[in-house]
Amino acid sequence: MKLYLFILAILTLTSCGMQKRLASARNTSERTKKIVRDESVELDSIKKILDVKAGDRAIDSVLNNDVQQILDKLNGNLNSAQQLALIVDLATKNSATFRKGISSSDFLAKLLILDSFNTSQRRREKVYSMLKESVSTAKYQMFHYAAFFDPGVYRIPESAKVTIRRHFTPIVDSLSHLANKYAGIPREARIVFVGYSDSTPVVRNGQLYKELTRILNNDNPPQKEMNQLLSDLRAKEMVRNMKSVLDANTGKFKNYNTLKVGYVAYGKGEEYPSAHITDYKPTDERRRIVLSYWTVLPQLEGL
Repeated sequence: MKLYLFILAILTLTSCGMQKRLASARNTSERTKKIVRDESVELDSIKKILDVKAGDRAIDSVLNNDVQQILDKLNGNLNSAQQLALIVDLATKNSATFRKGISSSDFLAKLLILDSFNTSQRRREKVYSMLKESVSTAKYQMFHYAAFFDPGVYRIPESAKVTIRRHFTPIVDSLSHLANKYAGIPREARIVFVGYSDSTPVVRNGQLYKELTRILNNDNPPQKEMNQLLSDLRAKEMVRNMKSVLDANTGKFKNYNTLKVGYVAYGKGEEYPSAHITDYKPTDERRRIVLSYWTVLPQLEGL
């Protein structure tokens, strides 16, 4: 009789332990699914802000693509967690399937992944907060070429260095403010320069003409092609000077050695800079500009 009661007690304790583990697995799965739902809403809100920015050309195509890649990866992480939660749901339908499941190291590994996903929620929230602020406050500025370049050149002269510092230091200040606020997150400052040109032809056989034809390896290129190259070279020259200004202001950043800085420069030639201006002329100072965009984004490899 005593042996019977002992065996019954052991069976009861084993059953209770199994029920607790079953309940724990279900709770883990339910919490994961709730987190996924909540975080999906947050990422959708960021995507909507990004779309508005892109529609208003307040963010260029490069930064737009950068943010979209980050959103895709974050959503991919949520989808993976959701799939694991569904697998756990199937395994916890009843005690028999659960008992079989927990004997599998693969199933236990899935539970550990879900638990790790759940406990890292706060860290992801910081990443979402940073990304939302980065997209919401992503800035751009228009610069007229005349402020930096002498006519007929694509190099900024030494005489314009003071002007460069005056215009570019506020960009550094804006970057450092955001980078310092999220200094604990792996992050990258992104700076983009986009050059434009009007339809003014490059004077044939002049020094600029000779340089551009040499770069193009074409003795008689179309004027549109030359203006495309000129806008590209001037955008790249702006990046070269931006690097100098940033290098002189690294002390404004916390943990600067952990901050990646990415530069992009490209020209759009005779394409119109603004969709909202409808009275552009072939020769038009409003078209001889470079647009600068900048923000700080969480690094993909850190997500």
